[in-house]
Amino acid sequence: MKLHAKPLMVVGSLLLSLSVLFYACQKESSANGTIPAGQIKLSVYLTDGPYDFQNVLIDIQQIAVKVDTCQHYGDEDHDQPGCDDDHDQRNSDCEIWDTLNIRPGVYDLVQLRNGLDTLLASDFVLNGKIKRIKFTLGDNNSVIVDSTSYPLRLLNNQHFVYVNIKREHLDSLSSNNLQMFLDVDLSRSIKFFNGQYWLKPVIKPFGRHSSGEIEGKVRPVGSFGTIKAFNTTDTAFALPWSEGEFKIRGLQEGTYSLFIQGINGYSDTTISNIQVTRNRDTKLVTIQLHQ
Repeated sequence: MKLHAKPLMVVGSLLLSLSVLFYACQKESSANGTIPAGQIKLSVYLTDGPYDFQNVLIDIQQIAVKVDTCQHYGDEDHDQPGCDDDHDQRNSDCEIWDTLNIRPGVYDLVQLRNGLDTLLASDFVLNGKIKRIKFTLGDNNSVIVDSTSYPLRLLNNQHFVYVNIKREHLDSLSSNNLQMFLDVDLSRSIKFFNGQYWLKPVIKPFGRHSSGEIEGKVRPVGSFGTIKAFNTTDTAFALPWSEGEFKIRGLQEGTYSLFIQGINGYSDTTISNIQVTRNRDTKLVTIQLHQ
């Protein structure tokens, strides 16, 4: 059963420009569950690539989607030179930004691990090829380390995060009904320097149909720290629950090694030659650590 976390606090309301006000009213009128003509349904789930923090509280205020109405889901992907995490270029009149109806507020990303996620947005957007996601962050961000809370400042005061979307990142549930997952890589998103914690989110999109998973259990209880799955092209982390269960999602197909950090006198362990296949969960036997 999938568990959905809730934001810790709801802050403010979505900001809609006058240019999309009429379209927003159309979306609100589509409450009967059917997908209106000329639109598609997009569900966005937030999950976490955890690191060794007790809590990471991120203030998410708005999400917008760039749709190319001249293309469609399934069309070939093309890179967009000149677009990066801090800038965006509108290349044609076909490309339209559409704001999603989300639950704005503060989300504890550390709770979204080992297969847990939260439905961040589920809304109708214009029919076309989804090209990018734009996050708008608030200033109410913090990190808890060793039971102490510290402000988590936005690097360069950058409140916007852009994520390029490809066809493989989207799961087609039915006709014009898509879902995707966004994995926040905390090991790369949070840095400590000049006596401060700084945030610049690194977000990896993935679809479950085009990626694989590794699932397992570590024993004995209290012997393990973080877990890292890695190969030459991909790296992902897990922070097991207290009983040792873990799951790593969004992995590209290939052969991986799994590094398990030993704590409390237990030795580190590495398992090699783990095969990950698209749209499959690779389940490992119980991993036993030794002193």
